[in-house]
Amino acid sequence: MARKAKKESTSGEQLQLIDITPENLKAIKPIAQKYSAMVKRRLTVTAEETTLKAQLLELITDAHLTRLPDGTIKFKCDGMLITVKPRDELIQVREDGDSD
Repeated sequence: MARKAKKESTSGEQLQLIDITPENLKAIKPIAQKYSAMVKRRLTVTAEETTLKAQLLELITDAHLTRLPDGTIKFKCDGMLITVKPRDELIQVREDGDSD
């Protein structure tokens, strides 16, 4: 294991990373590569999911369906049960001097 000594900083500067090579680097590398690829795929899928959700909600809203007493829209579509629940209003309270 290779290691470089680092000087401590008290001025708030970022310290340099310690150069460490784990003994099991060969086992770590393929898992890290698979993990990185999975994260990239998840981000792509999340963006697609967000787009499809917005399209679906727009179509359901355009259909002017009657809401249930709790505000929910619920209907069946070729073996699928589609439910749209209303969201609570988001409330934020900030006092004078609070930063954004």
